[in-house]
Amino acid sequence: MTYIRLSVVKPRPGFEERAVELLEAMSAATADSPGWQANYVLRPHDDSGEVARISIYNDEASAEREAATPSVLSLRSELLLIIERGHRERAFFSV
Repeated sequence: MTYIRLSVVKPRPGFEERAVELLEAMSAATADSPGWQANYVLRPHDDSGEVARISIYNDEASAEREAATPSVLSLRSELLLIIERGHRERAFFSV
């Protein structure tokens, strides 16, 4: 069953490009790992200032394994310092 993780963040003013760089680095760090299917970093069609990352895996275990790697944890820690509070992270299973 496909597992999809969606993260939506709003960078603090002045950190917009760095946030995109970090999301892209997380995508690169997980690309080609076992169970990985695809990653996308997205900008919205509106002026919300939010940025999103979608990661698609074969299953939840693959996604959790990659989220717990030192490289992803390090990038995520840096990201949390430059985004506004209240970001959203959701997970979905295919139906």
